[in-house]
Amino acid sequence: MRKLAFYLLFVGILLDSKLYSQCSDCAYKSDEIWISVENEQGFQLAKGSFKTNDPQLNDVFIKYETQQLEQVFPYSRIDRLKKLYKIKFKGNRDELISELQNNKGIKRIIKRPVENQIALYEPSDYMWYLPTQQDPNGWLWHLKRIQAANAWDITKGDANIKIASLDTWFDINHPDLTIKIFPKYDPYDNTTYNSDCLKNNHGTTAVSFIAAETDGGGQLASIGFKCMLICYQAWDQNYIERAHHASLAMNANVITSSAGGWTCTSAIDEDEKLAVKEILDNGTIIVMPAGNGTTGTRCNYNGSDHAFKPLSPEYDERVILVSSTNINDNHQYFSNGVDHTHSHYPEVDICAPGYDIMGAACTQSKDASNNCIVNNWPYYGSYGGTSFSTPIVAGVCALMKSINPCLTPALAQSIIKSTADPITDASLYPGLVGAGRINAYKCVMIAGTKSISGDLSGSVTYSAGYAINMNNATIQNNANINIQARKEINIGGPFEVQLGSSANFTIDENSVNSCN
Repeated sequence: MRKLAFYLLFVGILLDSKLYSQCSDCAYKSDEIWISVENEQGFQLAKGSFKTNDPQLNDVFIKYETQQLEQVFPYSRIDRLKKLYKIKFKGNRDELISELQNNKGIKRIIKRPVENQIALYEPSDYMWYLPTQQDPNGWLWHLKRIQAANAWDITKGDANIKIASLDTWFDINHPDLTIKIFPKYDPYDNTTYNSDCLKNNHGTTAVSFIAAETDGGGQLASIGFKCMLICYQAWDQNYIERAHHASLAMNANVITSSAGGWTCTSAIDEDEKLAVKEILDNGTIIVMPAGNGTTGTRCNYNGSDHAFKPLSPEYDERVILVSSTNINDNHQYFSNGVDHTHSHYPEVDICAPGYDIMGAACTQSKDASNNCIVNNWPYYGSYGGTSFSTPIVAGVCALMKSINPCLTPALAQSIIKSTADPITDASLYPGLVGAGRINAYKCVMIAGTKSISGDLSGSVTYSAGYAINMNNATIQNNANINIQARKEINIGGPFEVQLGSSANFTIDENSVNSCN
């Protein structure tokens, strides 16, 4: 945790003060500062020298052996940037700053921090790092496409965040899932998973895209990283009951289902509709697949495709519906000359990678004689379907929830849609493929950003999982306001701390959004 020295106990501290520092323990360059001039036209540099049209400044520059004086952004069209000048010098930095503060033409003085080499997070998993060396577009390309590494720089999730998957069967012995699935049985009816082995990989594969063990004992990496899985075997008539149980009894933060007791009908069941509403009102985000198009499983009636019920946007528009894109961000997909494009219709909210993506396969199966056998490593394969694009979106929702516990299903849907990247061939499917292809980094960044403005009183802590933006804020009435964020605190003027009040600014790598 890094605390900013910004205790303000007096009137009139504004953003446009002559000198302000981002933090007390930052390392700064000893030979460089930036200045912002009041009037750029009144700060003309003499050609071929360090002289300006201000004699007082020229004397200061000579005294501190100025070696460089130039515009920081000489090609900018933005007035604020055009007024920034870089000074490199040999003298004492703090003494130079002190003298520059006495010049009325200088509006701001900015200490320049020492640049650190910042690397994107790279998990140690075999299937992540080997393709980076051999084929950057291979194996786990879907994580690179949605900017997973950038998202993980903000948050790697939280073991307290739980994603419930309603599917077929789950291999609790898979090295990428064995410590991620808890409990190790269906909590609805206590059905165990280690007492059976099936040829069907579906449930195992689906959850491997949500939160397979990352940077640990397995070989995959998964967007949900540290988040945990609750698995329901939902291939029976108790489908909606299991979904309701996941939210109300198990407190799941996200529910997704790539297989289960769905119905494909135009009829509306009011009880199921009410149950879906209660799940969402409980704060649980629901993420569902759109279907696999004309060559795969889909729901089609009255001549058009629709979402399966009961976890359907027809029951509640807050349900997030997902279709697919390929490695080139195209929705359309052909294989061996056959159109295998996944479902698209107006209810679709977002797309995610869903063609030829690497997921888990079961460690056991049945042979031709129906005997259970142990498969040989590797327990992985290439898969396609909205069954697998949907868990990716569910994993992104889990990351968002990990830094913003106040995130509602409606807000999660709004952020996902507002931050989407373009789909290359979206013009072929106008209004049918949602807002675009999901961008995990942008989703997490926006979910973890909080804006604060207006009059602030009392003893209050405002926190954010990524950044806090303060604009037009006044701290008054002997208030004690604490501001903390994981990555950034940005202050936009006017900002004032009135006499007797205080403000404390903290960068805390464990910060999450407060609900105030």
